Amino acid sequence: MSLQFSQGKLQDQEQKTILEQIQHYMQISALGAVQVVATDMLETEVTAKLGREKGQPRVANGQAREIDWKCGNCGCSDANQFIRDGHYRRELQTGWGTIQNLLVPMLECRRCKHDVICDYVLLEKYQRFWMDLTHDALCSSGCGQSLRDISERWSATVGHSVGLRSLNERINQIEPLVQQFHTHPFEQVPEVIQLDGIWVTITTQGEVLLLDQRDRVRHERQGKKMVILVALGFWIENGKEKREIVDCQIAESEDHEEWEVLLHRLRKRGAKAENGLKAIIRDGCGGLGQAVHLVYGQSVIDQRCIFRQHQECSRCLPDRAERRRSSRGKKAIDARSQGRLSR
Repeated sequence: MSLQFSQGKLQDQEQKTILEQIQHYMQISALGAVQVVATDMLETEVTAKLGREKGQPRVANGQAREIDWKCGNCGCSDANQFIRDGHYRRELQTGWGTIQNLLVPMLECRRCKHDVICDYVLLEKYQRFWMDLTHDALCSSGCGQSLRDISERWSATVGHSVGLRSLNERINQIEPLVQQFHTHPFEQVPEVIQLDGIWVTITTQGEVLLLDQRDRVRHERQGKKMVILVALGFWIENGKEKREIVDCQIAESEDHEEWEVLLHRLRKRGAKAENGLKAIIRDGCGGLGQAVHLVYGQSVIDQRCIFRQHQECSRCLPDRAERRRSSRGKKAIDARSQGRLSR
């Protein structure tokens, strides 16, 4: 590492240059450490699968040691028939940068002399992005960041352009998990469920065709007001209060028909009084109250949110005060009028 510092106080551009160099050296050091750890973990996994250290002879007692890795040719899964067969080099792009020439162990089957298919925990075949970038794409998309913003950040990290399609493919992998989230039965039914609607503007694709900056034909984008119906569960787990979103759905309104779909799904997943549900907390939306009554009836407590009631009362107080002032003013005017008439 070689950095040139001046004797005097660093100016803006000099300070920026020094900081960029330090950041570059830090990234190189971090990548080197990550590569060492990744290599060690791959070797450790191979040792655990084979049941013997590198250089230790194979066990020849005739007893098979079945593992989940198998030969790509004969289908053998006996670890006692597998031997180490060198390494191959590959590239892996991570949140710390791009790891070049990562050494991945290879195994050979002694029965047919073909390669063993190794499904490493650390690596996925044909996937050049590591799991931390995939998790970052999911979290960033969930927080509302656009694909272009994520792409620009990833490109700066890995050192080359990352396409929007690559990001979109990883984000779409969560779709089956979302469907499972909406249908999977509750392992523990919340004692209390709070319901509320959050209004947002969602960008949709219109019918009008326009040309973008590259003269490509694109559908016009337009914003549409939608509401996210949210069910927040509360319960006690291991002596501690736990709360998390147990279901949600995007709807066009807060009418009772929309809320009924969500409530019926919660009930089907097990959120019922006989399974431990005690109360439902809601605001004063008429559609929501009607839906709760239609789906649950009198089986659970239907409680209005105290905070919302306080808000409504606070909004009503100025109106009541204004009406009282107006009433007193009107009475005073009437009294003066009566006095003039009597005179």
